[in-house]
Amino acid sequence: SPPAPARPRRPFLAPAMARGASRALPAALLLLLATAWPLVAVRFHGLPGFIGSSGRSAVAARRIAHTLASRAAVGSGVLVSVEIKPDRIEDFLSAMEVDVTKSRDKALDPGCLRFDLLRDRDDPDKFVFYECYLDDGAAAHHKTTSHYNAWAEFKASGGVVSQSVAKVETASLPAWAFQTSDCGNKPTGSAVLVTVDIKPDRIDDFLKAMEDDVAKSRDKALDPGCLRFDLLRDREDPNKFVFYEAYSDDEGAAHHKTTSHYKSWADFKGSGGLASQSVTKVEAASIPGTWAFQA
Repeated sequence: SPPAPARPRRPFLAPAMARGASRALPAALLLLLATAWPLVAVRFHGLPGFIGSSGRSAVAARRIAHTLASRAAVGSGVLVSVEIKPDRIEDFLSAMEVDVTKSRDKALDPGCLRFDLLRDRDDPDKFVFYECYLDDGAAAHHKTTSHYNAWAEFKASGGVVSQSVAKVETASLPAWAFQTSDCGNKPTGSAVLVTVDIKPDRIDDFLKAMEDDVAKSRDKALDPGCLRFDLLRDREDPNKFVFYEAYSDDEGAAHHKTTSHYKSWADFKGSGGLASQSVTKVEAASIPGTWAFQA
């Protein structure tokens, strides 16, 4: 009898494709794992070598949720700029300490990847919320929490003079755009939000230059004063981007501009690929405590 036909071989997935698939893991699954894991861990905590107690279960749950979140892109981010009435600054900071710190608790707000409160260096009554979520569903969940209500109640009390929101994301960008490494344990003394409009036919050149600048800025051997560098894309205009750069102090920021990786950006800018640019200088060092800037 004739030999049986050979079974077709499955196509080989290149490492880059596998990495892309992992980045595409649905945010809903991440949220499910982050919230359901404590129940699973508690149910089986008696199994030897698994989870020794319900307390350790909670710790394990937080670690798993943090790991999952750190591998995800920002599907839904906002830069919320607010001006606060001068006589309400203390009330504002009290409300925001609740909102900011509890948003980082994966048991309370599992889809929140980052939340920083930044103060405008030119006007101490102006602040920026830097909020990053897995997706729109996670951002919507945040607004159902009691800690979000602390901010909402302050706003309703009349303490806000003005507010504007810019919607951003990193999901359409390569994995390097959003920093997943720790930022240290000190608040930033010198940070910038740089908004740029890139000519459409130069987007690829821009991203190539920024990959060099962003990735190497996070290398402490090359840029020791850089705490964080994210590249974000405007959700309403794909040619508009925001750099979120946080440095330990002005000296750290000045050193950054002497590096070869900064030159990659400067050379692109000098080549005429930039349509417009604006810079907002911010910091977190003047905000009491260390909670405003996420470690």
